[in-house]
Amino acid sequence: MKFPRGKKFPKGKKFPKGKASLHLWRWLLILLAVQFGPVGRLGADPENLSIPLQKADRLDDTDHFLEAITILKGLEKSDPRNVEILYRISRVESDLVDDLPDDAKKKGCDYAVESVAYAKRAIEADPKSSEAHLAAAIAYGVMTDFVDDRTKMEYSKLIKAEAEKAIELDPKDDYAYLVLARWNFEMTQLNPILKGFAELLYGQMPPASQEKALEDFQKAIELDPNKMIHHFCYGEALARLGRKDEARAEYQKVLRLTATCREERGYQQKATSGLKTLGR
Repeated sequence: MKFPRGKKFPKGKKFPKGKASLHLWRWLLILLAVQFGPVGRLGADPENLSIPLQKADRLDDTDHFLEAITILKGLEKSDPRNVEILYRISRVESDLVDDLPDDAKKKGCDYAVESVAYAKRAIEADPKSSEAHLAAAIAYGVMTDFVDDRTKMEYSKLIKAEAEKAIELDPKDDYAYLVLARWNFEMTQLNPILKGFAELLYGQMPPASQEKALEDFQKAIELDPNKMIHHFCYGEALARLGRKDEARAEYQKVLRLTATCREERGYQQKATSGLKTLGR
């Protein structure tokens, strides 16, 4: 269940790079493409923290994840309950998992587990931080690449809950709507095995619909129409539904935007391929 990279998510707020079925949730992380939100609620000396936090954000935006983590964990030593530091570490580690080669699965799992742990700590430090809850949704999405099908479905429930909490706390969080859109869409596309686990765990399938997914995609775009990942993920969903003209329009919007990072260049390459598949 992979999400676009993060918020950071895409750069400026990122969501899951993706695979199939539940893994598509993480494209976007997967998409999660994403820069951090405004710096706020800092510790005892926000002026001293703002500069290194901004530096860490820039490093994350340019795919220098280990350097960003080094800065953030250095800050954590002096302020271990600072929500701004904790949720950033979670998000950068989620981004790092997506950047690792396929043969580094063990290392990726370690970072994913730590990403979840930091998101939980961020929520404990400030339960009203929408960024912390969004980081948790993303982290659980990253973890789905390393667990069995039953656990994937257990995490799916947490992803939905954390994304909805992030929206409750910040109704203008476009990336949270993107996460929720992916959840709704993928839950309607489950293969029989995953659907069986979902029904076993939930008693019945949790409420999800393609209509709600499309509404959430549109809401994310409404809140930030210049975010490439929103148009790309919406276009992918429309293409899978056979709505070719609408999908083509979203892919074309992706190509009209200016790519500012490797992730966004990747979205443009995929959009170009998508247009060829649909037929210009």
